[in-house]
Amino acid sequence: MTFQERIKQAFNEEAARRADAGEPRLTKTDIWKAADASSGAATHWFNGSNGMDMATCMKVAPLLRVNAQWLYDGTGPKRNGPDGAADAPVVPPTAPWPFPDISEQDVRALTPSQLSALQGALALAIAQLKLGIKVSHPAPSAAGANITPLRQHKPGGLVDMDTAEDVFPMRIGGMPPAPWDGGQTTHQAEKAAPVRISTQVGVIANVGPGEPHAANDKFEKVPELADVRLAAGDGIENQTEEQTGMIQFRRSFLKEVGADGGKARVVYAKGDSMEPVIRDGAALLVVPNENLTIRDLAAGGVYAINYDGKMIVKTVARDKLTQRWVARSFNPAYPDIPLENGHPVRVLGQVVWAGARLRDDEAGQWVRS
Repeated sequence: MTFQERIKQAFNEEAARRADAGEPRLTKTDIWKAADASSGAATHWFNGSNGMDMATCMKVAPLLRVNAQWLYDGTGPKRNGPDGAADAPVVPPTAPWPFPDISEQDVRALTPSQLSALQGALALAIAQLKLGIKVSHPAPSAAGANITPLRQHKPGGLVDMDTAEDVFPMRIGGMPPAPWDGGQTTHQAEKAAPVRISTQVGVIANVGPGEPHAANDKFEKVPELADVRLAAGDGIENQTEEQTGMIQFRRSFLKEVGADGGKARVVYAKGDSMEPVIRDGAALLVVPNENLTIRDLAAGGVYAINYDGKMIVKTVARDKLTQRWVARSFNPAYPDIPLENGHPVRVLGQVVWAGARLRDDEAGQWVRS
């Protein structure tokens, strides 16, 4: 017999007894009020959605004149009293406190909000245990004396995380041992068994953008023209284009952006018209291609352009009204520059990468919310 069958049977019998005895009619409202539950709880108990816990059964059983243990799980006598009433509820023996390292008094002394947080942590730990995730205290270290138990920390005090006890260490079962347990690091594992897509020994699969570089991904030097400035603002006349140094990039990255094989050059931006994408003073990786014309450019790309003898860095787009090509800034404070107004314009190449160092006043501050 299910819980729903038991409570319906007890309810109908008690309702019939009251009718025969001329006592007030029994309603489901009486049930949820006796249980100290919500108004919709009785509906769920009677329609099969869910049952009661033992504590709730102990509240409802006297009203139905049945034993709480029978109502809870169907065991034991339904009624014991000579007049058909139930005896005192059967209270299951109290189990010992299950946490020997945690004081029961400490738990009961917590505030409601702290108890709610503890309940959430226990629910997470139980769910992880059901999934096979190990949730336990760490094995004691050889020294042992340096670990400070969690309960010894003073509320609001500073905690040395290097010596603090790790209460909830988590590691998925069945995985290889961690490096600190004698297992291999990721680097050691990849070095021992690299992933290959070629039958030739020593050839390792290269990677896509954003992924870690492959073992055979070498660096390639790109000439730096430190004295060349591309204007991210007003145009700049560059007096010299001499190489001043070399900057190294990953070969896989240069190949991805079409800048490999010695094609690219590194120059620098001047001005704030392309912020926030290109910062003032940012290094720019440019792939020169002087065969491009304005009409060859895809709208939205960023290009180095010689405009009337001055070099600028802009994105290129069509003006919505005139349908003519214009050099456009990312910073809306700067107006468009018409590129088809009779001034000599020559596309120098596409900008495929920009990098800048943050200034000290842009590092920001942590603010407590």
